[in-house]
Amino acid sequence: MTSIYNDYFGLKESPFSIAPNPQYLYMSDRHREALAHLMYGIQGDGAFILLSGEVGTGKTTICRCLLEQIPTQVDTAFILNPKLTAAELLAAACDDLKISYPQGATIKVLTDCINAYLLDAHANDRRTVLIIDEAQNLSIEVLEQLRLLTNLETNQRKLLQIILLGQPELLGLLAKPELRQLSQRITARFHLNALNRDEISAYIKHRLVVAGAKGTFFTKPAIDRIYKISQGIPRIINLVCDRSLLGTYSEGELQVTPKIVAKAALEILGPETQAIPNWRMIAIASIGSLLVLAGFLILTLTGESEPSVAQGQPAVQQNTVAPIAESIKTRDDQTVDSFAYVAPRTQQSLEIAEPMRVQPFEEALSAPTTISKSYANQASESLTSLSLIRGHDIAGAALNDLLQLWGVDFTDPDSASCELAETIGLFCFSSIAGLNEMNDFDRPVVINLKNQWFTLIELDRDRASLKVGSTTHQVRVTELLDAWSGNFTLLWRAPPGYKAPISMGDRGPAVDWLVNRLQVINDRTGPTTPGYVFDGELEVQVKQFQLTTGLTPDGIAGVKTWIKINDADDIDTPRLDGESL
Repeated sequence: MTSIYNDYFGLKESPFSIAPNPQYLYMSDRHREALAHLMYGIQGDGAFILLSGEVGTGKTTICRCLLEQIPTQVDTAFILNPKLTAAELLAAACDDLKISYPQGATIKVLTDCINAYLLDAHANDRRTVLIIDEAQNLSIEVLEQLRLLTNLETNQRKLLQIILLGQPELLGLLAKPELRQLSQRITARFHLNALNRDEISAYIKHRLVVAGAKGTFFTKPAIDRIYKISQGIPRIINLVCDRSLLGTYSEGELQVTPKIVAKAALEILGPETQAIPNWRMIAIASIGSLLVLAGFLILTLTGESEPSVAQGQPAVQQNTVAPIAESIKTRDDQTVDSFAYVAPRTQQSLEIAEPMRVQPFEEALSAPTTISKSYANQASESLTSLSLIRGHDIAGAALNDLLQLWGVDFTDPDSASCELAETIGLFCFSSIAGLNEMNDFDRPVVINLKNQWFTLIELDRDRASLKVGSTTHQVRVTELLDAWSGNFTLLWRAPPGYKAPISMGDRGPAVDWLVNRLQVINDRTGPTTPGYVFDGELEVQVKQFQLTTGLTPDGIAGVKTWIKINDADDIDTPRLDGESL
């Protein structure tokens, strides 16, 4: 596809087409994780794999990328329009898999045809995957038919795997009681969020480089404006950037400015519309406020009429818990909601009560120590079910425990922070994942359990070891999973001058260091003079390294690539099993 501005900017094709071209897929950390979840699901033995995300976040593009990397022994059917009846959907699957069936076949006949095909494929050591896009449009009846379709299985695995791609409404649909059996069969699920500010800059640069650009064309203020307009949604970014380049060409400029971006957004998205008031919700809120006010007045009047009852008796502490934080905020400014369950604190037991949000690691590091201290006594009691003597209510202390494993110890443990760690070349990487991904990183991590911070230093099938200062506590993995929301923070060594993921066209100390390390890892010799430019040859080397270490081969040296390079170095690196390289 070509645009009239391509020759003007020296582009071989349009960089911001909204078509799901895997070649232009920018693999942010979350996109890599999404693709990894899909690959993990296909290689596993489960029935359903779920990828959800807002409109335009790149779900279909990731799926196209998956199809390019899928093993040759896997047969796939891809359904793009799921607004079908159960019989129509089964027929569409048969068509894609080239399964013959009689005209006007019933659901039973279609199911029998598919089952026969699956048995034959299994006998020939082949696997079958059905991919359904826009799955939020599926009816409950069709979803239930899909579940029944996955009943065919051997002693080892299901004969049919189904990937559901859908918008957040799909999550609500799957939460319905009628679909609880299907929901329980989902063995891999991932929710794809929007890009943050730094990722948008890298995203725009990546697409321009793929299209053959020799420059970025977008000023920093222009990218800031694109971020505010798009809120990190790739499809909107593409639309605004495409029209912005056209506007820049029309005005004879060489750089996209915030003014051009604003004009482009107005032409593409239209003027901002005022939200329509939800009068029903307003009415409900008003009635609720009146009820609360009435209850307060009743309690006040009751308290005035019986003042002597409470006198002379000790005050009873109310068993309520205030939210500690609104969301988890990772190092790359990604905001991810995460929930744990904390009960009213008593001296006897810990019981599940209302949902409570887990305190973010970065927010906890910056929180005043006095707030954390006031929570300490209650927090230590809330972890009695884990058989721990005491816990951390200060994230900095847990981070200091992690730094000690790297041979670093701050004078004031509670003041340890990621910013201080960066001064000695150690960077924090925070994310949300499962135990499998943590095992893949194979590094000790800081985790939050019931609003207490610990350093996880060992992990096996049954037990986990948590470090608290100089003491180590053993807990069962099942108990760890019950108390853990999936958040973690690990440390990795950054190359000199590192500021962001590097790719084609970059140069500087980080690129020189990358060239040197890949030469050492591959046991090769080459130029060691500084000023090396990240070219096509280096990109091929990075992709080869990523393939050999189990990463997505996108050719971009991001955090996970640097972590794997750290692992390949001879420098001692703490391991999750408590050992070093």
